[in-house]
Amino acid sequence: MIELLSGNVILTIFLVIALGTAFGSIPFGPIRFGAAGALFVGLIVGAFVDLNDPILTFLQDLGLGIFVYMVGLEAGETFFRDLKAQLGMMLASVVAVTVGAVVAVGAGGLLNISREVAVGVFSGALTSTPSLALAQEQTGSEIPAVGYSIGYPTGVVVAILLVAVTIGRTWKAKKDQENEDEKILHPVTIAVEVDEVDMAQLDEKYGDQFVVSTLRHHGRARVAEDEVPLERGDVVGIMATRAVTDDLVAAIGRRVAARPLIDEKVTVQHFTVSNKDIAGNQVGNLALPGAFGARITRVRRADEIFLANDDTYLAYGDIVEVVLPAKRQREVNSYFGDSIQSFAELDWIAVAGGLAIGFLFALIQIPLPGGSSFALGAAAGPLIAGLILGALQRTGKTAWQLPRSANYTLRQLGLMMFLAAVGTASGPAFASTAFSLQGLTAILLAVLVSIAGCGTFLLLAALLGKSATRANGGVSGMLGQPAVLQYALENSSDSRIMSGYTATFAVALIFKIVIIPFLLV
Repeated sequence: MIELLSGNVILTIFLVIALGTAFGSIPFGPIRFGAAGALFVGLIVGAFVDLNDPILTFLQDLGLGIFVYMVGLEAGETFFRDLKAQLGMMLASVVAVTVGAVVAVGAGGLLNISREVAVGVFSGALTSTPSLALAQEQTGSEIPAVGYSIGYPTGVVVAILLVAVTIGRTWKAKKDQENEDEKILHPVTIAVEVDEVDMAQLDEKYGDQFVVSTLRHHGRARVAEDEVPLERGDVVGIMATRAVTDDLVAAIGRRVAARPLIDEKVTVQHFTVSNKDIAGNQVGNLALPGAFGARITRVRRADEIFLANDDTYLAYGDIVEVVLPAKRQREVNSYFGDSIQSFAELDWIAVAGGLAIGFLFALIQIPLPGGSSFALGAAAGPLIAGLILGALQRTGKTAWQLPRSANYTLRQLGLMMFLAAVGTASGPAFASTAFSLQGLTAILLAVLVSIAGCGTFLLLAALLGKSATRANGGVSGMLGQPAVLQYALENSSDSRIMSGYTATFAVALIFKIVIIPFLLV
């Protein structure tokens, strides 16, 4: 079997992915390693199988690039919007990396570990391949790679264990609370019992938590217009969050038990967005009200359901709830496309074109003091491209956002390819040193560095008033580690995980590289 796999990279990688997936699903108490199973199986297989290193490097870069590009696409819209609010998380990641670096040098000296190996352990425990590359360039030696090969899997395991312990915690997060009632949407029918309803004031106060959908005026039901004039005696249908329903009822009139606003003239239908001219556009830019007298009230994107307002972007595969005149149903259906097959067919300009831009960014050299420099690489280039394109949503006729299901599939493919290739490539060095005295002390150092770095960040995030989910996303970003991010996502569907990841990734990536020359002094 070993002879069959030796030299056959593709066969080996997919075998590692399959076995790693099976291993990752095995529970060890409350913990499952998930996607990281491919890394551990790869370390075992790589210790016995002789493979072509350049091909493994290619697969690492390709897999990592696909993964971070897809993450960037999904997070781009919120990343730039929340940039100011995430400044504290960014600074916390810099402090945490500094603490990890100090522990690597200080504890490494106490354990009689050479500075080159200690710096390699630092790079591995905080999973920074660009840091390793610069350390090797600065020392002119392959010795840092020995520490890296031990520190990398150790850092992944420790980080996953920390996430497992903290992801479900509900520590005080005064500045990062989510009201669950703001996520629960339901229709409410209100009879107008005041002489004058100030809808502009209600919209300013609760605008992102309700949408007026239908109106019964003088006995006739119709789709509500953008500016709804309400009179005493009208009955209005609203889609609202549970958090604001009582306030809306109190401001307008009284709740009506039935929902008498849908009849043979007005209907509510669901359509799938597959029209390329719609995807990537904001709801306020669509021709629905003027052309069809229709209104979007809710959007379902994968497992997430949210209210639609004029600023909401639509993506391929979104399922939109539309209130419309019954006689216009066929026209509206044609307008959205409503074809599952159409949106399932990937727009390869968005996929390949975006990745090409990302790998072009990867070539950019960042200068460092002393005349050295580092490239953004496959970890940062495609992520930056994804963030920018995800925020742009659309350029000309190209909608950059992919259907959420396609994004997840490609993300998983890239992640598993990356982890299997990294594990297999690191297998020989790990096997030759991990069980020696030097290897055991290096493992201990990697544990200390990982706990110091990740623990410091979690503590600072808690002190900053951030939630456990955002803090764990921030740890994943500080490490730049897909396996840790995926583990967090597998244990929580909170969107703050992705927000935390994108907030810390770029800053920590650059700082982990910049600090290397100082560690080698």
